[in-house]
Amino acid sequence: MCSKMLGSHNIQLGRRLANRATHLLAKNTVQGRWRRGFTLVELLVVIGLIALIIGLLGPAVNMARRAATRSREMAAARQVAQAWISYSLEQNGQLLPGFLAGLPAFEENGTVIPPNTYGGGATISARWPWRLAPYFGGDMRALYVGAQGEVLSKLENGDHGEFLYFASLYPSFGLNSTWVGGDSERMGFLPQTLPNGQPNPLGRFFVSRLAQFRHPQRIAVFVSSRTPSAMEAQSTQGYFRVESPWFVQSQWAVKYDPLDPASCGNVSARYGDEAVIAIADGSTEAVAIETLRDMRRWADQAETFDFRLTPP
Repeated sequence: MCSKMLGSHNIQLGRRLANRATHLLAKNTVQGRWRRGFTLVELLVVIGLIALIIGLLGPAVNMARRAATRSREMAAARQVAQAWISYSLEQNGQLLPGFLAGLPAFEENGTVIPPNTYGGGATISARWPWRLAPYFGGDMRALYVGAQGEVLSKLENGDHGEFLYFASLYPSFGLNSTWVGGDSERMGFLPQTLPNGQPNPLGRFFVSRLAQFRHPQRIAVFVSSRTPSAMEAQSTQGYFRVESPWFVQSQWAVKYDPLDPASCGNVSARYGDEAVIAIADGSTEAVAIETLRDMRRWADQAETFDFRLTPP
């Protein structure tokens, strides 16, 4: 709210300065005709006013542009949440696994991704994006907004196998797969019983079915993400997985580092200090990175800020 008021104030001040500059220029005319030239003082004053106007309006324009981009990403996140819910309903309530080998994945046209695809079809299929593809009505662009939309367009015009591989790796949103749906690379899908026949406490620590949520109104499912890029020597906006602040131990740095994706679990606070999230109830929010340090936004069973999993 304060940023909007500041932007509006800057625009109004810019208009007043522009009127002042116009007035000074008007003084340099006589009955609609230009005098032979400006005085040095008049020239310096007008140039100074123009520079001041640019300085005031620049941040306001950038703020408006960022707000528009954030609105587009929130709309896209809403589409992703609806596709995620549709997947679950069609799977009799089973949630989309974040990373799990052995499941079929489909291109936008419904073709099964073959195992000999670039990067390994099994790896592509293990990640969630192409398994969610059929629920976007043949158009996955909701998963690739902003800078990632440009990346997707470039990939589409190149090798088709590379397109399938990198599209599965770099969606704009990462899935909170450790706690929602399960992730075989994050202790998910372990046997339900231990070798001694006792129940495995890590057998199902994550929510695996839509009906299991106790707090669907607060749990982040998809979050604005980023990662070091495998295509370029820099970080990129977008990654298929985000990590919670705690798992069996702390996973986030004390301070968010805009240059280090790992500092806060691949979460991207690309809107000032905010990230866009899609919540388990289908709603979306723009949330401050510090708010996302609360484990009650990640794990449905969490009752404390620093909840963590305690292996036996």
